[in-house]
Amino acid sequence: MKRLPLILAGFFAIAALPLAAANVTGKIAFVTKRGQNPVPAETLVWVERISDVSFRPRPGTFQIVTRNKVLVPHVLAIPVGSTVIFPNDDPISHNLFSLSSNNAFDLGLYRKGAGKSQKFDAPGIVNVYCNVHPNMSAVIHVMATPYFAFADANGNFSVSNVPAGKYRLVAWNEQGGQNETPVEITGAASPMPVALTLDSRNYRASQHMDKTGKSYQAPRSREY
Repeated sequence: MKRLPLILAGFFAIAALPLAAANVTGKIAFVTKRGQNPVPAETLVWVERISDVSFRPRPGTFQIVTRNKVLVPHVLAIPVGSTVIFPNDDPISHNLFSLSSNNAFDLGLYRKGAGKSQKFDAPGIVNVYCNVHPNMSAVIHVMATPYFAFADANGNFSVSNVPAGKYRLVAWNEQGGQNETPVEITGAASPMPVALTLDSRNYRASQHMDKTGKSYQAPRSREY
């Protein structure tokens, strides 16, 4: 009978060990036409489970800063349930908003300072604009997986510590759209590097509407 506690202790110690995990690495390439310049470092890469088992991402707090009428970073990835703070570093007012499904918001007009925040509870893409300045934009990816990463300036990427299993490896770029391929992790050794190509040739920049669905009007005040 004295051996039973030792056996149980050994069992629970083994159960507590982390599952085999590996890095998923590769490189993103683009097919473009004249005049197109997709930004490799704004390419988001992630893994999705093929089975019905879902991940449990850990929410956090992130920020997108308005600086010189530009939203920085232009592309942000956050775990679902996270909060984004939108500081305003400009001496003029801004009104950030989104009409994206399940994550729509309107921060209203606010001046320079700590800014306002918004929580994002639904996975998906959130297109963020300023209701005063039509050239301002950002993209927030609300991720249902904790395993994601951005490519570097050369298109190389590494998604770290992905547990064993079968997945879809997905790559997205604002100009290049989305592409995916299956990938399987069977142990601690990383699988062969994956090459994914994104096709930018069908990308067309278009002018979005303001938060009321109308065309933008010229600001009436120097404050904007």
